[in-house]
Amino acid sequence: MNFKNKKMKLMIIVCGICLVTFIAFYRIYGQETKAEPNIEEEELLLEPVVEEKNVVEEEVTVILVDIKGAVFNEGVFEAQEGMRIKDVVDMAGGFTEDANKTQVNLAQRVEDEMVIYVPRMGENTELEISSQSQKNDGKISLNGGTQAELETLSGIGPSKAAAIIAFREENGPFKQLEDLLQVSGIGEKSFEKIKDELKLN
Repeated sequence: MNFKNKKMKLMIIVCGICLVTFIAFYRIYGQETKAEPNIEEEELLLEPVVEEKNVVEEEVTVILVDIKGAVFNEGVFEAQEGMRIKDVVDMAGGFTEDANKTQVNLAQRVEDEMVIYVPRMGENTELEISSQSQKNDGKISLNGGTQAELETLSGIGPSKAAAIIAFREENGPFKQLEDLLQVSGIGEKSFEKIKDELKLN
């Protein structure tokens, strides 16, 4: 009996040691295994999120425009490429009361070294300084021509020239030469006479 009791005690002790060893192993290695993903998650959360923003800066071309005549402040003004004569007139303080606005195409885009002359009412239009609507090809710009320049076209007098400018101011720049047929007083015959003397811009 004593031998059996000793054997039983020995088995209990061995089982106890195995159980303690298993529990200790589980606590040490099992917790480390569980802790590793948490550390990685914390590292991911702590990493700063860097957003890359592509800032596109548009280059602005500055040009010089000289405006004279019936405006409040004559002189040379800095303008941006793409601006129109109306913008420069506003920079110059606007038209004076005696300004002949029908002689100026406010929708025309300005160019570097451009000279804009705003005539006064009753002033001889032949003295106007060119607003560069007529260039080396000798053609008149449909969208940039002044009253005086349009009157140089074949068969175009003061009334038709004024009608072209009025149409341009009300509807915006012409998109093609054929749009001239929409102007009151300009028919097929008139258009055929002047189309070779014109350019769009």
